[in-house]
Amino acid sequence: MQCSRLFPAALIVAALFLAACQEAGGPDNPTPGPEVTRSAPQGPPRALHLGLGLQPTEETHDAYVSAFANAARHADLVSIARVPPWEEFFPGAEVSEETHALMQLERDLVRQYDLSLLFAIDPTDGAVQRTRIAGLPEGAPTEEGFLREDVQDALVAYAIYVVTNYEPRYLAVGVEINMLRARSPEQFRGFLEAYRQVYDAVKEIRPGTRVFPTFQLEDLLGRLTQAHPPQWEAIEAFGRRIDALGISTYPYLSSSIQLVREIPADYYAQIRARFPGEILITEAGYASATIEGHSWVGSEREQEQFLGRLLEDAEANGFSAVVWVAERDPVLSRQGGAAVLNDVGLRFSDGSDKLAWAVWTEWVRRPLPGTAEAN
Repeated sequence: MQCSRLFPAALIVAALFLAACQEAGGPDNPTPGPEVTRSAPQGPPRALHLGLGLQPTEETHDAYVSAFANAARHADLVSIARVPPWEEFFPGAEVSEETHALMQLERDLVRQYDLSLLFAIDPTDGAVQRTRIAGLPEGAPTEEGFLREDVQDALVAYAIYVVTNYEPRYLAVGVEINMLRARSPEQFRGFLEAYRQVYDAVKEIRPGTRVFPTFQLEDLLGRLTQAHPPQWEAIEAFGRRIDALGISTYPYLSSSIQLVREIPADYYAQIRARFPGEILITEAGYASATIEGHSWVGSEREQEQFLGRLLEDAEANGFSAVVWVAERDPVLSRQGGAAVLNDVGLRFSDGSDKLAWAVWTEWVRRPLPGTAEAN
C-alpha cells in the first residue's frame, strides 16, 4: 500500500501568510479571530475531551483562522502538528520573523477561544513511512539525521521555544514514532537520545506540561504495511519519560480491516491493558468515500459508525481525549499517497454536514464536569 504523506504535519507554512499574521495578532489586537457561540449544553456529562486537528480547507490565513473558530464552537482542544524549522534552531541561528508571527497568531487564537492545546513536534517524513528526518535545509546530509548533534540540539531548542511561547497542555515530541523505530533503528536511537534531553528541559521550564511521543496503532499492531506481531515494547523504550500515551488510528488503512464491523472488539481496550496512565487518541480519521486505486470501502455511513465506536470505546476505557484529524475536507483534493486523507473530514469543504457530524455534535454538547458549561 502506498503510504506517502498519510499523516502530514501542518498544512500552513508561515511564509504563506506572514503579512496577514502580523495584522491579525499582536498586543494591540489580542483577539484576532471572530466571536463564536457554543451551543447550550445538553445530555449527560462526559469526561472525554474532544479535539480537532487544525487542518484548514485551504492554505490561506482566513481559512486557518476559521479552523480555530470552528474548533472553538465544536471542540475543547486543538492540535497543531509541525515539522521543526531546523535551520532556525541550530546552534547560533536566529528564529525568523515568520516563525514568531505564526506563533503569535496561534497563541492569541488559543487564548481568545480558551482552548486546550496539543502541540505535536513532528520531525519525521511521512512520505517515506517516517524512515528519515523531515525538513532539513537543502544540502544537509539527511542520512545522518538524528545522529547529528546539531539536529539533537535543534530539537531541544525548538521544544523549549514551543513550550515557553505556546504553553501547551500537551507536548507530543515525535509523531507515530514506532514507525521510525521499526524501520530505522539507528535513527530511532538518535531520536531517543534527543527526546530524553527534550523531556528533561521541558520539565525544568514547565513541569505541568504533559510530554510524550505518539504511536501509530495500526502499525504497532502489525496491520499497516508490514505484517508482524504487536510491538508494544516500543512504548517501553521511553521508560519513565512519558507522561501520557498518544495514539493515532486510521483503521480503514489497515491491511486486514475493510469495514467498521471488522474492527476487533478489544481494538482500543487493549491499549488500556498496556498502559495504566493517561491515554489520548491524538489523531483519528476514517474516510467517507472510496478512492480509486485503493482497496477499502469508504462511505459516510462507515465513517459515522467508526466515530461512534471510537468515542464509546475511548470513554469506556477512560481515555482523556479524542482528536479527529480535520473538521472539514480540503477544497482541493490531495494527490498521490496523501489522497487517502481527502475525505476524512466530518463535514464537506463547503461546511455542509456528513452523517458523522451529528454524532460529533451530540458528544460535544455534553458538558464537561468542572467547566462553565457544566454548571
